[in-house]
Amino acid sequence: MDAFCIFIVNHIDFSTIVINLKVEALRINQTFIRYVLKKIDTKNHEEFENCSMRIATLPPRRLINLIYTKSMPFIMIVVSVQMGILLDLQVLKELVRRPVALGIGFICQYFIMPMIGFVISKVFRYPTLYGFGLFVVGCCPGGTASNQLTVIFNGDLALSALMTFTSTIASFFMMPLWFYTLGNYAYLRQLKIRIPFWDLIQSLATIVGPLLLGLIVAYCIPKVKCYVTLMVKPVFFLLFFYFFGFGTYVNFYLFTYIDWRMALTAPLLPWLGYLMAGILAYLFRQDWIRIKTIAIETGMHIDHS
Repeated sequence: MDAFCIFIVNHIDFSTIVINLKVEALRINQTFIRYVLKKIDTKNHEEFENCSMRIATLPPRRLINLIYTKSMPFIMIVVSVQMGILLDLQVLKELVRRPVALGIGFICQYFIMPMIGFVISKVFRYPTLYGFGLFVVGCCPGGTASNQLTVIFNGDLALSALMTFTSTIASFFMMPLWFYTLGNYAYLRQLKIRIPFWDLIQSLATIVGPLLLGLIVAYCIPKVKCYVTLMVKPVFFLLFFYFFGFGTYVNFYLFTYIDWRMALTAPLLPWLGYLMAGILAYLFRQDWIRIKTIAIETGMHIDHS
């Protein structure tokens, strides 16, 4: 909604003029206040100057938000250490030597998913900002949430961890590629968005460092693997419900931004990702365990998005 107001200030000296405006934000977003300065000198000569200022509304600063955001990196590190302990180096070597599954995952994550996000946002006529958000989710790499689901559903943990690692590395060039090609054409001409390279580096470090630590612990203390194997599923179940339960409670205010159209269509992104990745993996004759893993890694982008 547009609005305007007029201030008339009779000012004859050269001191600073201070005008206080109170702006009430109803939603997290950014906007601009545009105003025109009209200057009239003593000889009645008029001079106009167009000015603007950007206003950004940030998420609420509450204790529960702080607890949730600060606990996330710690939880991700614990999960990654557990996965590192459970990893089998021989399986990892075999996956690298025959990277068919990795190639399928790469195609699904960085070709199929961005196009699904783009098509959904355009077919259902999302606002530019929300459409770009869905497109960004489609371009994001997988994360620790997908690793947890892989363990819960008895998938291939080695493949899941390796796909998370390679997709995070690939995001450094695949995300800019999509943003400055299709993203620039469809969204960025109307938005000014920066690519969070530093966040991607932190995500990579949070995944790779603890994984290596877990591998070292398993090598030095082989008995640890037996204990972690027994407790990993219950721990992952608890963490999974923590993310969805506490995470939903903390971010519940965001549901006010969602209309029925987005509520019904946005879930198509992960579910179509699961389906198409599973079909592609099946066509390339992968076994059922790897089909599940590739599908989960493709559709599950929650902790990055």
